[in-house]
Amino acid sequence: MDTYWILEYVKILGGYLFLMFLWPSVVFGAYLREKSKKYRFSFCITVQIVIINTVVLLSGLLGILSTGLTAVIFYGIFLAAILRKPWVKTFLTSNNEVRRHQFQSMKKEMKSRFQVSGYDIYARLGEYILLAVVILFGMLYFSYGAFQVHSYGVYDVFVHHGWVNKLVEGQVFPNGIYPEGMHCFIYCLYALFGIRIYSSMLYLQSIHIVLFFLSAYILLREVFGWRYSPIFALCLYMILDREGGHSMYRLSLTMPMEFGLHTQFLCGAYLVRYLKRAGYVIQRGKISKFRWDENLFLFMMALAASIASHYHTTIMAFIICASFALFYLKKIFQPSYLLPLVVSVLCGCMIAVAPMVGGLIKGMPFEGSINWALTTMTSDHEEIQGTVPVDMPKDTDLKGHPLALTQEDLEVIDQLPGIGQQLVKGLIKIEYFIKMMYERGYQGMFEPERGVKIFRITVGMFLFCVISRWKKFRNKARKEYIPLILISSVSVFFCLSCLEPELGLPMILPEHRFCAEGLLMIYAVMMMPIDFLISTLAWSVHPYILQTLSYFFCIGMWTTVYLQGNLHEYLNYSLNRYDAAVQVTNSIIEEFPKDSYTIVSPMEETFQVALYGEHEEISEFLEKSGSEDYTLSTEYIFIYIEKRPIEYHQIYFFDGPKWLGISPHSQIRATVISKEAAAQDLTEYEDFIWGPYAKGRTVMESKAYEWCQDFSKKYSDVLKVYYEDEDFICYYLKQDVENPYNLAGE
Repeated sequence: MDTYWILEYVKILGGYLFLMFLWPSVVFGAYLREKSKKYRFSFCITVQIVIINTVVLLSGLLGILSTGLTAVIFYGIFLAAILRKPWVKTFLTSNNEVRRHQFQSMKKEMKSRFQVSGYDIYARLGEYILLAVVILFGMLYFSYGAFQVHSYGVYDVFVHHGWVNKLVEGQVFPNGIYPEGMHCFIYCLYALFGIRIYSSMLYLQSIHIVLFFLSAYILLREVFGWRYSPIFALCLYMILDREGGHSMYRLSLTMPMEFGLHTQFLCGAYLVRYLKRAGYVIQRGKISKFRWDENLFLFMMALAASIASHYHTTIMAFIICASFALFYLKKIFQPSYLLPLVVSVLCGCMIAVAPMVGGLIKGMPFEGSINWALTTMTSDHEEIQGTVPVDMPKDTDLKGHPLALTQEDLEVIDQLPGIGQQLVKGLIKIEYFIKMMYERGYQGMFEPERGVKIFRITVGMFLFCVISRWKKFRNKARKEYIPLILISSVSVFFCLSCLEPELGLPMILPEHRFCAEGLLMIYAVMMMPIDFLISTLAWSVHPYILQTLSYFFCIGMWTTVYLQGNLHEYLNYSLNRYDAAVQVTNSIIEEFPKDSYTIVSPMEETFQVALYGEHEEISEFLEKSGSEDYTLSTEYIFIYIEKRPIEYHQIYFFDGPKWLGISPHSQIRATVISKEAAAQDLTEYEDFIWGPYAKGRTVMESKAYEWCQDFSKKYSDVLKVYYEDEDFICYYLKQDVENPYNLAGE
């Protein structure tokens, strides 16, 4: 691994810890001092996202956004919070003797706090160590590719990089109104620490993904009885292979939805905590009529952070919250709970959408992908009820459709009275729907044998939870089991509606949008029997024995999965350029003065070089070079050429150690440049997606190479090689900006 990239990662980690945790811990220190570790953690990762989003976007809407002003705001508030602390004032205004006495007192106080905190940590040290090991394993797996190949995994990341560049230029919502929580955070890393945006887009998610795991842990702690059970679910999630195209590669990419995924878990967790723990508030000697508590505040801020991050995260948060709310309806519809909940939801929405409303007032439209999302959610297929009409004629034949009533069904139903017919038809269709979920949902989402096991455990736990609610049943299952089962079933339904579009099921979310958390919820359901068993044993078995068994259970899961060859494959990414292009671009930015060069290459370099130099898109370069006169005004010109043009957007898997994942050992698929390809007409490829980058890439790169050879003949010893390997070459030339070279071929 290159030292440069290691240092970049360290800088991002330091900036991330300051901005996400240290800044709010100091600024809101008085409020957070007596709170629990879980509360302080959740506060920082929700409130801080909302603050950064609001400050940056409102500054942009007011036309005053700049990196200098942003740094002044955040550093100024941070320093002001430190200077307001009593011990700082005393230290700055006292003599040396008082300062020594104050220093000794501070040492004693800190020692006392560390002892209390250390005792608390020591009491649960085994749990924290196992949780850290599992999360570290997942962090390595989901971020391994970013250290192996220094290129973005999908083209969308380049687009979002461009939007952050626009923030640096003082422009918000450059392509229309869109949640910019992630963009604002990365912008602040640049403004406060000077961290390269490209580096942040490459490595931020490898750090931020820890929040996804820990937030899921917080939610599952509200569900399970045994405190190690959430770790079991996370462990299974980190190691087991995933079939049916349900790759988790998006979790490794720095993208808006993935940046906000942790908020959905926190919405669910703090809604449950509020409904389970909220009490009446005493104000001025009187008891409030409504139940308010700190958990409701975090629910509100998690909701606001989800809206500020991505619309899909809000939909997911609604699904999770609604699943739990169904089993607390009696409480929710009590006025003492209902009004605070409504107020918190309204406030959370208002806080998050305030900058968006400001954009609308200024006449900005919504970004185009919002329409795409609405189109995706609005299925053109018939609804389930419409697919199999209630008043289906006797001779209707929908052979092959899983919800179709057979001729035998219709003959039996025909003999029943009118109301009975409707009831039986409904029951039969429910039966067929369950069968469809079983055969095409669970077995389609997983390999058939595993899908059967997961379905059986899910149904078994559901029936067990229903039966255990009887008053005569002594060992009752936890109430929160059923909501989790519901969430897991919803994720399978989303998968089914996407993989089987001919069924006509409503598609609320694309399955890959709910896949990451959906799989985790499914695996959590698989851990419910273990959780119930250990929770029951906890009444009679010593905790240390159960903790030891928990360690062996996690080790046993990994060993079994590894020996059976079921460890997950390494993640993949969409290859759109050689890693050498990334390294060369970074070297040029480091070595040459700002705005002194132009890079001629495919569009991927556009955003990487935007704040440092100029970029000329290579197909436009070839088109313009066919004119009579064509010049570029910078002192240096760099031309990127792939000697072996890649197959654009090919799926490429990473490689690594066997204990972390299985490697398919992908080979880069590429062609070879030639004079014959250079002689072809490039314009015939412009109608294809991505234009000349896809079908015409070999022609485009061949033409560029031939241009370089012709230019060298025209201007000898001018064009030189900056970098070359077997796949990629970078030429460069230096020119007098007052008398630039004519780059035209005429």
